[in-house]
Amino acid sequence: MEEFFRQNYFLLTNSTILIAVFAGLFSIKKYKGNPEFFFIIIIFYLFAIELVGNYPRLYGKVEFLEPLYNSVFRKNYWWYTLAFDIGVILLFSVLYQKIIKSIAFKRIIKAATILYFGFSVIFILINYQDLFKQTFPVFQLLGALIILMCCAFYLFELLQSDAVLQMHKHLYFYITIAIFLWWIIVTPLTFYDLYFRSADWNFIILKWQIHLFANMFMYFTFSFALWWCKPEFKKNS
Repeated sequence: MEEFFRQNYFLLTNSTILIAVFAGLFSIKKYKGNPEFFFIIIIFYLFAIELVGNYPRLYGKVEFLEPLYNSVFRKNYWWYTLAFDIGVILLFSVLYQKIIKSIAFKRIIKAATILYFGFSVIFILINYQDLFKQTFPVFQLLGALIILMCCAFYLFELLQSDAVLQMHKHLYFYITIAIFLWWIIVTPLTFYDLYFRSADWNFIILKWQIHLFANMFMYFTFSFALWWCKPEFKKNS
């Protein structure tokens, strides 16, 4: 099992995301002109993050990457910090600002996101050398708080409305449950990154397994929801 995960982890992860990408492609016509279309863009963005983030695995195979190997960009910590820990949080924040109806909730999410982005910029400027050497747990924790806040606000509105009777038909309900559980499961692993960077392969494999099953649940849920649900808002004229 350990050898299997060493050789196939990235293939399994990218294959899982690719299923959601195809679900998004087949759903473009159905959701085009609706806020749901922005969610499909987020799925494409997540897939692009993984594709680009795999560049260290291509050293020695792709010649034009050799300059990166001898530069500060040798590791992909910087990429996942900027593209995922910051970029994905901003995108989901925008998505929930589009679908949440409460003006107060929208303002809270927007303010929290602006503060998070401002803090991230300042933190990176102060610790820019570490950007290429490690991930920053503070980003992962603060980002998780924003995601959980968005989920909580959406679910609160849903429970206060008649739509709760038809929530099994709402795309955003499935999205919310999926990302809520993903961040709840994955974020605690941040505290054990010290072990992940060590030679403790038992923990490394365990972390890969948790990530893989969390990814499978999230992206399979995305895929099912895109197929099962219908647009919740009228298309823009």
